[in-house]
Amino acid sequence: MSRGAGDERSDRGGEWQDPEIPASRMPLSQGRGAGSTSAERSRSRPGQKRASEHKSRAPMSDRDDTRVRGKRYDLNARERSVLRDIGRFRIVSMDALLKHQYGGMAAALRNEMTHLRQQGLVQKRSISVGKNRDTLVIVSLTREGARFARRDENLAARQAVYSGFVKPAEVPHDAAIYEMYQAEARRIEARGGTIHRIVLDYELKKEVYSKLARTRDSGALEYAQRQQEIADEQCLPIVDGRIALPDLRIEYETPEGDPDRVDLELATEHYHRGHMDAKARAGFKMYGFVSTSRGHRAQWEGRELTAAVLAL
Repeated sequence: MSRGAGDERSDRGGEWQDPEIPASRMPLSQGRGAGSTSAERSRSRPGQKRASEHKSRAPMSDRDDTRVRGKRYDLNARERSVLRDIGRFRIVSMDALLKHQYGGMAAALRNEMTHLRQQGLVQKRSISVGKNRDTLVIVSLTREGARFARRDENLAARQAVYSGFVKPAEVPHDAAIYEMYQAEARRIEARGGTIHRIVLDYELKKEVYSKLARTRDSGALEYAQRQQEIADEQCLPIVDGRIALPDLRIEYETPEGDPDRVDLELATEHYHRGHMDAKARAGFKMYGFVSTSRGHRAQWEGRELTAAVLAL
């Protein structure tokens, strides 16, 4: 659910957990770490393919040295791909990384995540979610990790890279956005498309509401005209008098070489019915995710919501 002005969002609750367990022995269901939040734009080259296309099963010893601000880092291809994914989506769950980056190889995930943490590039936390207080383990880039990721030439031009954690109550929803992306990316690539850039609602909200704020005290007609101009600039619809913001925008190139985009909205079991209706009327493609328990570990099951489902 997008965090825009006037959005209604239910309180999903949750609290951070930081168990003091050595990283080398840390299971996937536990985590620790701390960090601040920032979002900056990448100065890298355009033309990046989907991050998962750059995955590598390279051994830990097969690493290349990189220096950033005089500090030396040694990362293999898969670790660099992991940093790209985490940075683009702000937070990603360990279970999602295990599935999409490591093909179920839990030991490789633990080893490489420990290596990234030891170099000060990522941080990990766990949060209790849902009625059963299931544990969701997430990772985020540190500021140092974000600086490193922005130098990655496989990132698209103007791709935002984030660091730090969001509010605990927003984590279950936001962590599932990466899974939603993976589902839609498979569809785009199956049709021959090439993904170049992803845009989170954080970035869209900043673009929209910073410009709207300048005309907040204008008359109704002038405000409405400026609102329509901004909506057109960002290729966003106006619904019920407000610019509708999706959770995620994917910018890609069609097989014919034309630029295109798709706006996605993630609906969880906590979603307000009226809000879902407004997002559907905005023309956003809807995905529904439900948190489930798997041995006290929170996981996500999701599917695209069709017009028939939305009409129920």
